[in-house]
Amino acid sequence: MRRIKLKHPLWFFSLMLCSIVGLLSSRLEAQQRDFTSLKNTLSVIAGKKPGNTVAGVSVMDVNSGEIIYALKGDEPLNPASNAKIVTAAAALKLLGPEFKFQTELYGKVNMRNVQGPLYIKGYADPSLMTQDLWALAKELKADGVRRIGGGIIVDDSYFDDINWPFAYDEQPNEDNKFRTPVGAVSVNHNALGIQIRPGATAMAKAFVDMDPPEYAMVVNDTLTSATGAYTPRISATTYEDRTRVRVWGQIPLGSKPTWFYRRIDNPSLFTGYALKGVLKELGISVGGDVRTGGIPSGTPLIARHSSEPLSSVLWETGKMSNNFVTEMVLKTIGAEVGKAPGNWDVATSAVAELLEKWGVKKGTYTYRNGSGLFSANKIAPEQFCQVLRHAYLDATIRPEFLSQLATGGADGTIQSRYRHPAAERHVRAKTGTLDSVSALSGYIFDKKGQRPIAFSILVNNASGYVAAARNWQEDIATAIAKFLNP
Repeated sequence: MRRIKLKHPLWFFSLMLCSIVGLLSSRLEAQQRDFTSLKNTLSVIAGKKPGNTVAGVSVMDVNSGEIIYALKGDEPLNPASNAKIVTAAAALKLLGPEFKFQTELYGKVNMRNVQGPLYIKGYADPSLMTQDLWALAKELKADGVRRIGGGIIVDDSYFDDINWPFAYDEQPNEDNKFRTPVGAVSVNHNALGIQIRPGATAMAKAFVDMDPPEYAMVVNDTLTSATGAYTPRISATTYEDRTRVRVWGQIPLGSKPTWFYRRIDNPSLFTGYALKGVLKELGISVGGDVRTGGIPSGTPLIARHSSEPLSSVLWETGKMSNNFVTEMVLKTIGAEVGKAPGNWDVATSAVAELLEKWGVKKGTYTYRNGSGLFSANKIAPEQFCQVLRHAYLDATIRPEFLSQLATGGADGTIQSRYRHPAAERHVRAKTGTLDSVSALSGYIFDKKGQRPIAFSILVNNASGYVAAARNWQEDIATAIAKFLNP
C-alpha cells in the first residue's frame, strides 16, 4: 500500500493554529488595553468637572454591554431633554416606526350644504399644521360644499381632558411656545401666531393680527412712533375657555412686520377656530359657534388627513427637541397600548414595562413626562446607556431611532458642535438643557460602524456652569471619538 506523504508535517499545522490563536488573543488583549487607555483618559477629563456641579457619567460598549467608564453612573439625576431618548425609543417599539396619526372630518352633506355641524376628530397628530386643514377644507369645496349650517364641533375624545403634562405647573405663568399644552385635536404645535406691524402714522395703534383669527381675545395697547426703539411686549393668559393676548410697547414707523408665538390654553377650540378661518378664506360660510362634543353614530366620514410616519415625526423630538411633539407621542402610547381616552398613567406604565424588559428595573428611576421639562424625571446615566444599547440591538427600530438623533457637526441641536475630524458625523446624540441642568447622551461610532459606544453625561446643580458643563461633555465625547477613530 502506497503511503501518502504530507506536504507539510502535522507539527506545521499545529504551529499555524497556535499562531492564529495567539494573534486573536493579542488582538483581544490590545482591545482590552485600549479600553483601559480610554478609561484612564476619561478619568483625567472627569477630574475637571466644572465647579460644584453634581455629575454622572456612563460609557458602555454597545456590543458587549461592558461598562467602560463610570462616574456615579448609577445615580439618578434630572436628565432634562435626554428624557426624550426614552420616549422616542418606547414610541418606536410600542407604536411602530410606520404608525400614522389621523385627522378626520364628519358631516351630513346635502347638495352644497353640511346640514348641522361639521365635526373634526383628531387622533393626536403632533405635526398637524394650518396647511393640512387647508387640504381637508379643499376636499369639502371640491365636493361642492359652500356652507356649514351648524358650526364646528371638535371631538377630542381620543385623549382625556388633562392637557398639561406632569410638572408643567412648575412655571404656570410661562407663555412661550416651548411650554404648550397637548390635545387630541391640536394644530401648529398649539402656538398662536401674533404678527405686529406699525400703523399708518405716528401715535396710531400698531396693527396686530392673529393666526388663527378669532380664537384669542386681543388687547392692543401698542403705539406707532416716529422714531425710537422697537419694544413690543406680549403676554398670553387664560381667558374663560380660551386665551387672552395683550400686546403693548412701541413700534417705529417703517418696522417690518414680525411674527411672535405664544402658547394657548385650549387645543380643541384653537384647532376648531383655525379650521373655521380656513373654511371662510375658501369661501365656505360657517353658521354657528366652535365647540367641543362627540360625533353622533352614523355621521358620514367626508375627509381624512394622515400624518407622515412616526419615524419622520420623531425628527422633531430627537433633532429639534420639540417638547409638544414628544408629549403628544407619549400620550398616544397611552391611547394605543391601553385604549382611548389616552392618559399619562397608562402611557408611563407602558414605558415602564418596556424598560423592565430592557433591564431597567421599576422603582430605580422616575419618568413622569416625556419631554424632560422641569423636575419631572430622574434617570441614571447607566440606565440611559441600557436604553441606547437595546434600541441599537433591536433591528426593528434601530435605523429609525438613530436617524432621529442629532448628528454632530451636521444637524439638530449639535449642528455646530463636534467638528473634530474624529467626531464629525460620528456622534449621534440628544442634548438637554434647563437652568441648572446640562445633559448629553447618545452614541459614538467608528468609521466602519462596528464598535458603537453608548454614553450618557448628566450634570445637575449647574446654575452658572451650563456652558462649562457643555464643554466638559464635549471633551468626553471627543476623547471617545478619538479612541474609535485615531
